[in-house]
Amino acid sequence: YQRRVRGDVPGVFDFKNYYAVKYQHAHLDTLAKRHPDKTEIFSIGSSYEGRDMKCIKISNDLANSDKKPMIWIDGGIHAREWISSHTVMYFADALLGELEPSLQTQLNSLLDKYQFVILPMSNPDGYEFSRTHNRFWRKTRRPSGCKYNYERNGRCIYGTCYGIDPNRNWDADFGRNGVSSNPCSDVYPGKQPFTENNTKAMRDYLLKHLNNLAVYLSFHSYSQLFLKPYGYKTSPPSDRAHHDSVGAAYVAAVEQTHGKQYRNIRAAELYPASGTSEDYMYDQGILNSYTLELRDTGRYGFRLPASQIIPTAEENIRGFLAMMKKL
Repeated sequence: YQRRVRGDVPGVFDFKNYYAVKYQHAHLDTLAKRHPDKTEIFSIGSSYEGRDMKCIKISNDLANSDKKPMIWIDGGIHAREWISSHTVMYFADALLGELEPSLQTQLNSLLDKYQFVILPMSNPDGYEFSRTHNRFWRKTRRPSGCKYNYERNGRCIYGTCYGIDPNRNWDADFGRNGVSSNPCSDVYPGKQPFTENNTKAMRDYLLKHLNNLAVYLSFHSYSQLFLKPYGYKTSPPSDRAHHDSVGAAYVAAVEQTHGKQYRNIRAAELYPASGTSEDYMYDQGILNSYTLELRDTGRYGFRLPASQIIPTAEENIRGFLAMMKKL
């Protein structure tokens, strides 16, 4: 199984396999070499284990694109959600005309108007661990505390816990809902907000560009959902009508693609959760801050077959285009 899914083929990224971080990064570099007039590669920081958080910026008239409103798209914040990073990567390929020839007129008009900043893999340490050790790993890989919170003389008696849930680590109603104080838990948020290299790096970049930021979009799996603020409280925000309209357009376009039904709900309707990136960005004033939960609804769950990467990406880029028409 491990050999089959690794797809460790240098220089090849075909959306028919799930690829290691180094090949995801190599593919971003390849895209930039093929489209130097539209792209810029940069890193917003390093993970705990020293891996790059590599981004690609895509826009027409690249030299003057800093003045354009920004669309941020990230994937891979939860390690086991492999489809998320590959869907985000598909967006980069499509924007550059490598895929989706029938959508190029629409995509190109967005590149005229916006700058896209795309971070396909925001939790590279956790992702690599999920490929080599534990397929269902969710968190980062930084040591997080002692098992059962039991230590003596500064040493863990029953062993060390690893990882913080990076989508509970943002400063939005931090540490209250959908979390655990057990550092071995999948939903351990850390001792305070932004303890993790990856969440700090994302926050710092996004806040630096806050005045320009038009859309914050984060891809997860699974459940087939368009999630709107809030996640940490059940009362709807004042922008409810706008969010409902945007989500309705997204899920309708998704269904028209391959017949898959995504539900359009507020994140708290799934389950209340504090410390998410979507809520943090909404609380910073970003009206269009959303999370996508990709395929499927449970048959394969996190182990979505690689044969579903392309159709998942196809339906979501069409959902995205329909969403952009509503902004």
